Amino acid sequence: MKTIIYSALSALVLSVLLSGCAMEPRADARRLDDDQANQLAALGTNDFGIKWQGRVVGAGEHGVRAVTDGVTTLTTHTGHRVFIIHNRKEFPPSEGTSFNGSDTELKSIGIKLLRATGVKEEEIADVQVLQQFTQSGEIGPVGKEVRVLPPQKSHRTLVIGRRVEGVEVVSSRLMLNVDGAGRVAFMELAWPDLNREVLDRASRYLKVAEAKQVVPRLEGAEVESVQAVILHSPAVGFYNDATAAIRVIYRPNAKPVGQKAVRYIDERGEDVILPRDLDHPREEALKRAEGGAPRQ
Repeated sequence: MKTIIYSALSALVLSVLLSGCAMEPRADARRLDDDQANQLAALGTNDFGIKWQGRVVGAGEHGVRAVTDGVTTLTTHTGHRVFIIHNRKEFPPSEGTSFNGSDTELKSIGIKLLRATGVKEEEIADVQVLQQFTQSGEIGPVGKEVRVLPPQKSHRTLVIGRRVEGVEVVSSRLMLNVDGAGRVAFMELAWPDLNREVLDRASRYLKVAEAKQVVPRLEGAEVESVQAVILHSPAVGFYNDATAAIRVIYRPNAKPVGQKAVRYIDERGEDVILPRDLDHPREEALKRAEGGAPRQ
């Protein structure tokens, strides 16, 4: 019999792949010298308990720096409280390496990591432990008979959200998976400082959102929720943009009609410019041959 394992980890896998991309040196990426690489590795040891298993090497570009020993990779956006850690031997975990401690212990580990990076405790909100599941299916020798087995509990993921001065920062979070010893196996932390102008605008939007007077209509849908929020560039990327907005979620009148529509507007009901994320691709100018035809 052939067994296929399906894992409910799509969001985590995406984060791992993207964090790995940050370690791929681009043509203009700068290699970190030994002192710089060792300094970043020491931060990983002191703040996150990383146990490096060999000599570390690193690279950097546009403020994003990363070091790795071939097993564990630490990526950070310098000065912006953005960290991604991935131990490829421990995550995704096997049945024997999953953390067996209580949910309370897992939450304590996560909050300790936040404190180590200077996060204000009053900003910590919505602490959740998510149970992940795996499911397998058996395919018969002929390849036609498929039997799906019941879902089985896998590892747990800690997710901590952020709220500043009463406003949810929807882009900020700590997502954490630990190994059997309680050490970081995979972590994504995006918790940058926010400037006063963004916070003041968010406070103003709180009152506007309560009034719901500027919410634009959407054909074929009705308003489900209106909320003042703060958004910033994601953990994986080269930017550090942040903005306040009024998030409007629409519920479609017809059932079902795919995902719910979402708009981010200002106090005039106009769409706001969202924070940038990944680097834009660069295009080299085409050289033109004689006669005006572009030459590759």
